[in-house]
Amino acid sequence: MLERALETVPLGSQTFSKSYLTYPEGRAPLFLDHGNGCRVTDVDGNEYVDFVSGLLPVVLGYGDPDVDGAVIDQIGRGVTLSLATRLEMELAELLVETVPCAEMARFGKNGSDVTTAAVRLARHVTGRDKVWVGGYHGW
Repeated sequence: MLERALETVPLGSQTFSKSYLTYPEGRAPLFLDHGNGCRVTDVDGNEYVDFVSGLLPVVLGYGDPDVDGAVIDQIGRGVTLSLATRLEMELAELLVETVPCAEMARFGKNGSDVTTAAVRLARHVTGRDKVWVGGYHGW
């Protein structure tokens, strides 16, 4: 499967953190079929405890019934709609209520957008124009 992926996907994965270069050669699975809770199954049917936790399921694991139900419900109402939704407002209210120093909440679609906003905010607050150093903000 890796050879096939390498024909169309650089490093065989959409993110460097999932690339074959980050795992011991010949000792780690490279492609997963599915996950449930803390366990994943590779394309050959071998089951593992997932200590990597993908890019999202760190707290609840894969296939959490409450999360899956909420996602399925929202899919039925549409995703990435062109205007704001009640869900967006309700999440912002929950965050402001939960985080003592939060007065408002703004959502970003990826780490690059959020990092860019943080740099712009820092420039505004400090009155400075230059960023001393930049780097990868992911894992």
